[in-house]
Amino acid sequence: MSDDAEATSSGTPDDDLAAALAEDPEAVAAFVRRLDDVNELLDVLALATEAADDEMVSSVAGTAGSLGELADEAADPETVRGARTLLRALGDAGDPETTYREVGALGLLRALRDPEVKRGLAFLVALARGIGRELER
Repeated sequence: MSDDAEATSSGTPDDDLAAALAEDPEAVAAFVRRLDDVNELLDVLALATEAADDEMVSSVAGTAGSLGELADEAADPETVRGARTLLRALGDAGDPETTYREVGALGLLRALRDPEVKRGLAFLVALARGIGRELER
């Protein structure tokens, strides 16, 4: 509403509304639409407030703490290096252009002479050892 309308206002809400509608009906309509949006947001906020009891807040806080610890572990340089090694090896093994033959007991024994296989097995043994250690905690 303009300053002129306020100065000539009779003071009753009905008169003020009539004056605003007469002066700029599009602005009043836009205000009503925005007011509807605000009311919808307030309804959502009220529902969220009702749903958030103390137990839920404690649970969310605990989950956030656990996620923070997990993020710290995931950011550890050794963890990053190990995950990168596994992901690259999975990418190499999953290459669609690679063909695989079945490997029997003798083929497995022959593969054990390959230095890359030996290093890979050493990595898997270290991984198994680490998993076992974590399971004991």
